[in-house]
Amino acid sequence: MTTMKAGGHSPGTDSGLPVRPAGAHARCLNRKHHLAVSGQTVSYDHSLGLHTTSCNSCLEAHADRATWLELDLRIAHQPPGDRAGLIIRARPPSRPAAIGDVVLDLHGQTVGILGVALCGVDQRGLITRIEVNPSYRLRRFGTALVLAALNHRPGYRWATTDIGRSATVRAFWSAQHLPENMQLSDPVYCSHMKQVQGIA
Repeated sequence: MTTMKAGGHSPGTDSGLPVRPAGAHARCLNRKHHLAVSGQTVSYDHSLGLHTTSCNSCLEAHADRATWLELDLRIAHQPPGDRAGLIIRARPPSRPAAIGDVVLDLHGQTVGILGVALCGVDQRGLITRIEVNPSYRLRRFGTALVLAALNHRPGYRWATTDIGRSATVRAFWSAQHLPENMQLSDPVYCSHMKQVQGIA
């Protein structure tokens, strides 16, 4: 989550709402209210083509993040073209086990990137970088990219390259719900990754 430049917004309306994986949620995003008790309101964001959910208790209290977008975490393998929306798609690597990208596009503009290497033979995944445009941070876009990659290859053994000493980056990773065997800052390169990436 480091170097993507701010600005450069493309045309189209953006609600500024945070995202959650699409599906049923027992508790709200903001204060963890039990939605069966607090009540919830479901609506639709026509500009982004996504459903929204609101916690009624948070709405009544005028709390931040009372409403969120329900984002489909399935990775699209075709460019979105000019159609509006918020989608996660793949930019595949040139060769198997090389580094490719999982990207989050908002109205055709890339606002988040997750670098990832995958090996289907050894069933390993390696996250090499994560960046979110500063104008779109604090909306759980980075979390959505991580979850999309993990969900795309369930059962894989996952690791990351060095996450560094930044308090912001460490706070991000510490807030994630990761597989128990995932290794942070302890990259594991299988033999196929080493070969294609030229690692001794």
